Amino acid sequence: MTLKEGPADTAATGAFAPGLPGEAPAQADQAPAAYWRAFSLVAFTMNRFVVDQVIRAARLFDNDTETMILFGTVAHLNVAHLMPPGSRPTRVLGANGRVPDAQPQLRAVRLRDLEQITGRPRETLRRKLEGLEAQGRLLRRPDGYVIDVNTVDPTMHALSVDGVRRFMDAARVIEAALRDAEQTLAAEPKP
Repeated sequence: MTLKEGPADTAATGAFAPGLPGEAPAQADQAPAAYWRAFSLVAFTMNRFVVDQVIRAARLFDNDTETMILFGTVAHLNVAHLMPPGSRPTRVLGANGRVPDAQPQLRAVRLRDLEQITGRPRETLRRKLEGLEAQGRLLRRPDGYVIDVNTVDPTMHALSVDGVRRFMDAARVIEAALRDAEQTLAAEPKP
């Protein structure tokens, strides 16, 4: 694919399907020309961040990335209703940066919903959820699974703090690459 061709047709693979509930599908065909001009650098920077963060986070789950992603999915779905997009920290978080009295407010996630969201086999999910429950990371309620907020320990906090720093660094690299691509495109003679 050349930069002028734009994105490949990936509808068959589901690459642009939404991830978690409430997310809109990606619109790759609407990416600006500067993105395609800087594609390799932007994609490399983003992928480097994602892969590095997944590898580092997986270490907390005995390098079982599927279990790590399942735990993260449950955690995200448990609290998504408490922190809608555009929320201000002063409105949803206490002075310690956490949702006050979070455990009873968590919204449980059912196995069938996780099956639909992740596309993973039901028995694989059940086995991994039971393992997370045995480790004390998840609690099983009649309406589904919730994280045990007490298992979010200093190691997870440190990983999050460092992950945000790395994310912001990657965002700056991407922004600089897109600015440079915009300037390059603006300077090129028009056909």
